[in-house]
Amino acid sequence: MSRLFETYRALHEQAFLPTFVRDHIPDTKKLLEGCLEAGVRVIEYTLRRPDANTMIPWIRENYPDLYLLVGSTLGDAAIVEKQRVKFPQLLTLEELDAMEVDGFVSLVGFSADSMKQYQSRRILIPAVSTIEEAFSKVAAGAHFVKVPGSNPDLIKSYRWEPAFDYCPLFATGGLTLDRIPIAVEAGAVVASTGFNLILEACSADVSVKEIAAIIRQYMETTQNAKRATWPELAKAADADNQTWLNTLPHYHPF
Repeated sequence: MSRLFETYRALHEQAFLPTFVRDHIPDTKKLLEGCLEAGVRVIEYTLRRPDANTMIPWIRENYPDLYLLVGSTLGDAAIVEKQRVKFPQLLTLEELDAMEVDGFVSLVGFSADSMKQYQSRRILIPAVSTIEEAFSKVAAGAHFVKVPGSNPDLIKSYRWEPAFDYCPLFATGGLTLDRIPIAVEAGAVVASTGFNLILEACSADVSVKEIAAIIRQYMETTQNAKRATWPELAKAADADNQTWLNTLPHYHPF
């Protein structure tokens, strides 16, 4: 079984993806310890976080079994080089690939060449704004497409009957505990929330134990919503890979 597929299934089954962004918690390692204590297997570390260029390789080296997606990626290396003057934490897709991270998440998307280059070894999650764009990105190699979690009606539109359950939806943006079930019921199979929102009510000295408890609550909320929305998928949780793939409520590339 390839690392790519392992990441894909782990992300799907975890259902909730904690995301490292710019927030009020300066101790990145404490956030990471909270994730591990909560049983998290997949994280997203965005290039918005100022220590991304040092922490991403550190995580890869010290936690090789943790599946690491990198968010806020820019597909154009020339743009990255120019913007490093202001944002020194930026890394190119080539640099991240060399670090053997497990996937890329992007607001601005990926070029056709990048999709072709990385789709067979890295999870690709580009943002989309229309059904047509979602179809074209999945057809080109995206494993999920990123949609706004704050707009459940838009999420539902990607799952309308004429769309034939094609697109795997990754929802992010404003997903608090009360909004996650709404996004999942609308059609999102993965929900993502940044620590700026997850720990919004906590002070900077929040403990690892407290972080872990909150993350567990987010994961359980998302997983329960998925079980209610797709009971057949839930029944296949312990099944072999092919049986599990056959129960997915969307297209998959495997």
